[in-house]
Amino acid sequence: MNSAVLQAANELPRLAVVEDDREFREDVLVPVLTRAGFEADGMASAFELYRAMTARRYDLVLLDAGLPDEDGFSIAAHLRGLSPALGIVMLTGYASGDDRMRGLHAGVDAYLSKPASMELVVTTLRNLARRVVPDANIARSKWRLDQGGWRILSPGGVEVTMTLAERQVMKVLAESCGIPVKREALIASLAENVHDFDPHRLEMLIHRLRKKCLKLAREDLPVRAVRGIGYVLTW
Repeated sequence: MNSAVLQAANELPRLAVVEDDREFREDVLVPVLTRAGFEADGMASAFELYRAMTARRYDLVLLDAGLPDEDGFSIAAHLRGLSPALGIVMLTGYASGDDRMRGLHAGVDAYLSKPASMELVVTTLRNLARRVVPDANIARSKWRLDQGGWRILSPGGVEVTMTLAERQVMKVLAESCGIPVKREALIASLAENVHDFDPHRLEMLIHRLRKKCLKLAREDLPVRAVRGIGYVLTW
C-alpha cells in the first residue's frame, strides 16, 4: 500500500457543518458527529464555509438551507460544480416536496428534513463517507460514558441519561471493562448492607437500563450476565 493510501486510512472523514443556529450547531451537531467518527468543523454561513475551504479539504458537507448570506440550494450547486466527488447532505426545515427536488437538482446526495434524529443524520453521513472516502477511517465508535459519568454515549451518537443507581452500577462495570464483576460488588455500590439487598433489584435495574438504551439508541448495551458470577461490560 502506498504512503498516500496509508495516510488516508489513518484520517477521519472531514466534515463541514454549516448551520446558523449556534446552539444546535455547537451543542448538538458538532459534538455528536465528532463522537461518531468525523472530523467536524462548525460554520454559521456560506462565507465561513468558503473561507474554511481555502485552508483545508473537506470530504463531506452537512448543509442547512436557510443561511443568512446565501441559501443552501445555491451553495450546494456551487459546491457540486467545484467537486463532483464531494459528499453533500442537506439538513433543513424546508420540508416540502418542491424543496426536496430543489436540493436534489442542486446536486445534494441526501436531503433530510428537520427534525431528523441524530441516528439518521449519522447513518446517512457514514454511508456517504464510505462512497466518497473509501480509504478513510470510519470504523464505528464504541459505547462509552461521558466525562461526568451521568450519560451513556452510543456508537451512533445517542446520549442516554442514567439514574443515580444506574450510574453507580455502570461506574463499577466500566472500571472492570471486559472482566466479570461479582453481583456482591455491584450490590455494594447500591447499598451499605449487601445481605439486606434483594439481588432481583439488581437484575431489574440492568434489564431496565438495557431496555432504555435499546429504545433510545436502537442498539444493545453490551452488558451481559455471567452465570454464577455477575455481569460483564464489553465495550
